[in-house]
Amino acid sequence: MSGGVFLDTSGWLAVINQRAPEHRGAIIAYEEVLRSGGHFVTTELVVAEMHALTVKHRGPGAGLRLLDELRRDPTHDVKYPGREVQDAAIERWLRRSEGTTMDLTDAVSLEVMRQEGIPMALATDPVFKIAGFRSVPEPAGQRTIGTDRHADRP
Repeated sequence: MSGGVFLDTSGWLAVINQRAPEHRGAIIAYEEVLRSGGHFVTTELVVAEMHALTVKHRGPGAGLRLLDELRRDPTHDVKYPGREVQDAAIERWLRRSEGTTMDLTDAVSLEVMRQEGIPMALATDPVFKIAGFRSVPEPAGQRTIGTDRHADRP
């Protein structure tokens, strides 16, 4: 796994939460990305979710440490998508997914992946696979079938 891999809140939590069922697979995937010279791409919305969760569960000091470490880490590229990306996310992903639990953070993540040509996410949220992207870690006993349905989306 080299190049950019999208880092979703769900994947990030699986990496840091030792009790998460996907923890071992998430750690392996995370380390493999870095070992192969890859990097992670995420958005300010994902960072905001992680910050809020960190403050809630570990306190404000831990939340600030998370932000400080992220700003210094060259292997994590935080995107700050503007209005055009958000508008595209609403139209391309949210309107087409009415009746699902997809939220704005998910939609913006998918749109950033589409626009940046990122085929894979470190995520346990099924929205990435449903949208046609690959995601790791794989559920036990399953393998990704190499489809990139997102590539044909306008």
